[in-house]
Amino acid sequence: MEIAEKISRNREFLTRMWKCENDERPGFLIGYTGPRLRGGTPVVSALFSTEGQDTVRNRLQDPAKFLQAQLAEINGQMQFEGDFVPALTPTIGVVTIPSAFGCPVVWLESDFPAVTPLNIVPEQIMDLNLPGLKDGELGRILYYTRYFREKTEGRYPIRLTDIQGPLDNASLIMGHNNFLLMLRTHPNEAHRLLQMITDLTIELVREQRRQAENDFVPVLFQPWIPDGWGVSISNDDSVMISARHMAEFGVPYINQLSDAFGGVFIHSCGNWLHQIPALEKVRGLRGLEFGASEVPYETVLNRFGGEIVLACRIGFNKDAQFKSMAAYVSKILAARRTNRGLFIHVDVTNGILGDDWPETDLSEIYAFILGKQNG
Repeated sequence: MEIAEKISRNREFLTRMWKCENDERPGFLIGYTGPRLRGGTPVVSALFSTEGQDTVRNRLQDPAKFLQAQLAEINGQMQFEGDFVPALTPTIGVVTIPSAFGCPVVWLESDFPAVTPLNIVPEQIMDLNLPGLKDGELGRILYYTRYFREKTEGRYPIRLTDIQGPLDNASLIMGHNNFLLMLRTHPNEAHRLLQMITDLTIELVREQRRQAENDFVPVLFQPWIPDGWGVSISNDDSVMISARHMAEFGVPYINQLSDAFGGVFIHSCGNWLHQIPALEKVRGLRGLEFGASEVPYETVLNRFGGEIVLACRIGFNKDAQFKSMAAYVSKILAARRTNRGLFIHVDVTNGILGDDWPETDLSEIYAFILGKQNG
């Protein structure tokens, strides 16, 4: 099958999946399955891998190297079956929004950069001004958006950068302990900060879409989604707060993002089951992205299966590891009550990989999901 035809087919399938119309099978994507792979060559992540001739820092700070690493990853992923739609991602991790508020960026050699929280007390939030689109690392993100587009002559859509989410960004700006305490001691200041973060996020996404020349994928993580169907956010702080605080300090700002972009696709690490009542208050909830070793996946599939997209990955949890990629895929399939909206990341980039991790045989994975052998 020609590459263009394959991509068109994948877009069509994923569009139906976001409508929860994929009765025939779940969606899936083959990523990095471990160092030993039968049926293909392991794909190295341009965003997350420490492998390669350049350090992560050098790769992220040099747009030419970053682009080449992403193009190599795209070429690698196109060898596999699955619902992959190539796109280029101008991101440098979680620092984007916090850096615009003045948080110093700490560049690490072998990982994404980090930020140092602002050294301010809650009362000083009232003196903060809304940042501009050239502040902090925002200018770099928008430059990378243009650079990727121009250097590839528009052959690939541009994927949303890492905008995190209102709660996560507020914690990065203030420091997690300080911000979570502020929810109780200074709620008005917390709301002001969250509103400024939300306003800046909406402005940034709109500008990135404009500079992508409207060939834009409005989610950072997989799967591909049609533009106008929502925006992805990370909501990791939800595991650290109550459902009541989530409803008060999280949902109103998530709803603003959802209203601005036609829906919202929420990622959260950890076990967030206590937030189901709050999630039910989110307008335009398109999907949830979660680690199957972190949150009880059976409960998630039972509660939301067939209603929204559920994109699962192996996840970070050393106490609840899967024995192999085949075991992970088979357990997810056994727990489903419908294929509708289900998307399986066959990938251990964001997971626990022990020294005893066995070889992944793609023919086995394809047989589970597609009902056929590789080749």
